[in-house]
Amino acid sequence: MIRILASGARATIQDPGRFAHLRDGIPTSGPMDPFAFGAANALVGNALAAAALEIVGLPFSFVCEDRRLVVATGRDVALRGRDDIAGWTAAFARPGETYTVIGGAGARFAYLAISGGITAPPVLGSRAAYLPAGIGRALRVGDALPLGTARVDPDRAGVSLAPPDLGASVRTIPGPHLDRFDEDAVAAFFDAAFRVEAASDRMGTRLAGPPVTAKGGEILTSGIVAGAVQVPSGGAPIVLLADHQTTGGYPVIATVIAADLGRVAQRLPGEVLRFARVDRERALAALRADRELLAAIA
Repeated sequence: MIRILASGARATIQDPGRFAHLRDGIPTSGPMDPFAFGAANALVGNALAAAALEIVGLPFSFVCEDRRLVVATGRDVALRGRDDIAGWTAAFARPGETYTVIGGAGARFAYLAISGGITAPPVLGSRAAYLPAGIGRALRVGDALPLGTARVDPDRAGVSLAPPDLGASVRTIPGPHLDRFDEDAVAAFFDAAFRVEAASDRMGTRLAGPPVTAKGGEILTSGIVAGAVQVPSGGAPIVLLADHQTTGGYPVIATVIAADLGRVAQRLPGEVLRFARVDRERALAALRADRELLAAIA
């Protein structure tokens, strides 16, 4: 069990997501940065489907009641215990020791994984919090979270992974409504530098830049996936993320590939995003490479 001593601005339990209820209007949820989340679990020896914590607004402090491996991943994060421990590096936590997830100026979404994983009761087959529907809740000081049986021993401490490149360029494949945008609109979308808006949240990253206008306005509602780049009538794109709605009536000009969702989620308000076109084969190759890297250290 871990006990929370400082909860940050918002910390929630997440697992890879809730995939069986889109038809009921319930989003997948799960981590905003899937690679950082998966890496956290892999580094402490958990199954990649184990539940961990997603934290916004550091610091976040906790104490383990028994021996565990812990790790913090995400953008510009580290762990502070007996010593400072770099992010993306597993550490051995002794019973009663306080550890704090800390972040620098670039911190956005941080992930904390503990060996054994968090074993809070699942809801609709998943432990992922979806706060707008009251599924799970933001964690509070004093909360005690149950843990599963750890799969690894303390010798794993020090295992690390280099943080991924979180550059401003994100790869996309053509969206299902690309034909609703003329050549000038498509060129504007792929040539422009868009600025991340402060109104961005777990539902999506809102962008400001040159307007990208679709022909014929909105569409009949259609299914939505994480990474879909919707373009409302005002022409300001929205990249949909973990808590995206299940259907939408704005045309989708492109879809950010799964391997680059973290690049979008980790951008701070005021920072820039650019979009690059790739084909399906390159998108799948990037996802396979990520999965192979995590499997090699799990």
